[in-house]
Amino acid sequence: MNPPLLYLVVFIASALMFNAPLSASEGEQDDIKVMLLTGRSNKYHSWEGLSTALHQHLLDAGIFSVDKVVTSPTGESLDGFSPDWSKYQVIVIDYEGAEWPEPTKESFVRYMKNGGGLVTVHGADNSFPYWPEYNDMIGLGGWGGAGLHSPPLYPDDPSKHASRDESWGPRVYWHKCCMVHDNSLPGKTYHPKRHDFLMTVRTFDHPITEDLPEMWLQASDEIYSNLRGPAKNMTILATGFANPAYRGASPYNEPLLFTVDYGKGRVFHTTLGHVGAKEDENVQSVNNVSFITTFQRGVEWAATGQVSIPVPDDFPNAYETSVRASATDENWKSMLDPELSQWEVFMGVPHSTVEDLPTGTYQSDKVTSGTPMGLSNDPKDVFTTYQSEEGETVFKISGEIYGGLSTLDEFENYHFKTQMRWGDKKWEPRLEDKRDSGILYHTHGEHGAFWKVWKSSLEYQVQESDLGDFITIAIKGAKAPFKKTDKRSVYEPKAKYEDWKGYLHAEVEPDAPHGEWNTLEIYVLGDQAIHLVNGRLVMSLKDALDKEGKPLLRGGIQIQSEAAEVEYKNMKIRPIDAFPEILKQKTGL
Repeated sequence: MNPPLLYLVVFIASALMFNAPLSASEGEQDDIKVMLLTGRSNKYHSWEGLSTALHQHLLDAGIFSVDKVVTSPTGESLDGFSPDWSKYQVIVIDYEGAEWPEPTKESFVRYMKNGGGLVTVHGADNSFPYWPEYNDMIGLGGWGGAGLHSPPLYPDDPSKHASRDESWGPRVYWHKCCMVHDNSLPGKTYHPKRHDFLMTVRTFDHPITEDLPEMWLQASDEIYSNLRGPAKNMTILATGFANPAYRGASPYNEPLLFTVDYGKGRVFHTTLGHVGAKEDENVQSVNNVSFITTFQRGVEWAATGQVSIPVPDDFPNAYETSVRASATDENWKSMLDPELSQWEVFMGVPHSTVEDLPTGTYQSDKVTSGTPMGLSNDPKDVFTTYQSEEGETVFKISGEIYGGLSTLDEFENYHFKTQMRWGDKKWEPRLEDKRDSGILYHTHGEHGAFWKVWKSSLEYQVQESDLGDFITIAIKGAKAPFKKTDKRSVYEPKAKYEDWKGYLHAEVEPDAPHGEWNTLEIYVLGDQAIHLVNGRLVMSLKDALDKEGKPLLRGGIQIQSEAAEVEYKNMKIRPIDAFPEILKQKTGL
């Protein structure tokens, strides 16, 4: 409308200083630039499952811009693998495979010594046992044997077939309030089976562990034990103690979260987060609130030296675990199929420039008034689907005529999620305007309540450089926190919720470049809602009222055609009974 107005390597971020401080209070602060480096794991792990979870956790934090870099598969050459580390404030490594080319290793060492950030997760501490600088960076490592991989690593170099043992360095554990470097104990890394175990904070004044409970129960993960390495410049943040009843249980408090100073660089090492070879991102180990929180905070600290991410209210305690449902759990229901069987089409008034319409169709230069084409009348195929090369159903809107695709069902208390990208075509009457669409939710009443085409509703704006803005559509209004500038009103999450009607701009605009996919999310609980764009919180509202002044608690969903070509995919919905804790804290809902 017209109110004020799968594998890839992406290197598009501007070069940033490695130690630039983060100001959580500044809405204009740039996101922290993160490279998530993955693509290989040993035969007991799934890099696909772990990296998917890590990527989502980074996006959910709302302060990171993430480029996922996937190497060639195990067994193939790494020639040409040479990332530009300098574009990122922190590198998150979920990689367990052959060593990188020597120039790449050398450039990574320079990056770290000059102030880069590094986070290694679970199996990444098994990598590169014969790379001395990497051992210094991570402090302690596990296994690393070539035979753990399929095909085996270094088949022609027997000197690289052993796993880390006492020759790599001391065994490190916590005993009597101190970190112990024990050179008397031989052996290699081991662990008992996955189980719930107690973790204990050992360094309370570190930004990562500040405000964490002294102890908590970790759900269903592995306790890496007898890690070996140089253990220089290392600070143990938290340890884990295995249930002695299990075979392979360590008698020591094992370091599971720790940091290492390397040159001017900062390293956060978490041994948590096991995802088995036949598992995916839904396993409890990577949906532990404690794993999510310490990982997010560890990445922020490695990048900036500071932590602004709060400890959520659902963080576990010493008596019970806390595990969140994965964003890909079975509660999701797909909303797209090739026939669009869950939807109905309502077409508005065609512009006078639209050709080849049925005789007698009303057309006008002013498409917001006149006689709409009506229900189930789409002769120009404005709303269609096609199958992508990956086998996905893609919903395409040509935009040639104003219209709406509406769900046949109504919904309440849900999480809606989809991906969208812009096409190139635009049509009258918006040839000179931004590309525009929109997701209307809590739709109710008759078609055509607004501009002869759309239902009364709340709108999640889908417009170039305005994704996630909030618009009231033919209703009394809602309440939102905002600030007024000279030219417009802008969402301000720390402000008081006040009555709102009209167009409210998002605080940030984290749109992907034209032609790339954006992830759009709406959380709805009764008359409250939260908008996310590419994992960033951009809007929250409450006390939504229909035009009669009654609370808006449920309704349909309508996708707009508004003179611009746009595509949607992976559209799905799931029921919820609460907002995610971190969003509750950020929005005050």
